[in-house]
Amino acid sequence: MPARRADQPVAYSHLVGREVSISSEAWKHECEIAAITAMPIAKRNTFLDGVQGSTDREERGVKGVRGEAAVAALRAEVERYADILRRLP
Repeated sequence: MPARRADQPVAYSHLVGREVSISSEAWKHECEIAAITAMPIAKRNTFLDGVQGSTDREERGVKGVRGEAAVAALRAEVERYADILRRLP
């Protein structure tokens, strides 16, 4: 991992377990997972799985845009993130 500049803002990543640059892919991923985790279950499922038969990009969901493997990976990360948050004091 390249050294970060001293003037580069950082934030604590629960998924990585340490501070990361807020311009890093790790932080981008954490923000995506946090946003999905915060969704009500029904909205989360629609966001991930999409609306059956839709051709609209927004309604196709993650599955229609990135594929089933991406949805499975996101669901696993959401579960891991939620578990980490449950264990926080």
